[in-house]
Amino acid sequence: MGRLNEYMEVNTSYSTSGVGGVPPAIRSTPAAKRSAGPESFASSSALEEALADLPASRPEAVAQAKALIADPNYPSSSTMRQISNLLAENLMSAGE
Repeated sequence: MGRLNEYMEVNTSYSTSGVGGVPPAIRSTPAAKRSAGPESFASSSALEEALADLPASRPEAVAQAKALIADPNYPSSSTMRQISNLLAENLMSAGE
């Protein structure tokens, strides 16, 4: 064992027996399950068909967005003030 400095010692004897002579635990990792059978292709094609049947947008969300855009009081003055204060705080702290 060599002495590096007054604070640290370096042990140059390499051992694979673990700490204090106790052998390290050997962990095995389970093999990944691979399914390349026809059932995996059937489920992926079913998923693709289900995705193709979905609309490009949700009509209720579009209607709600249109209503909010038409409202001259949206967003409220209070909300706009809070957002502007938050932006100003973040811009000032980013410049420091």
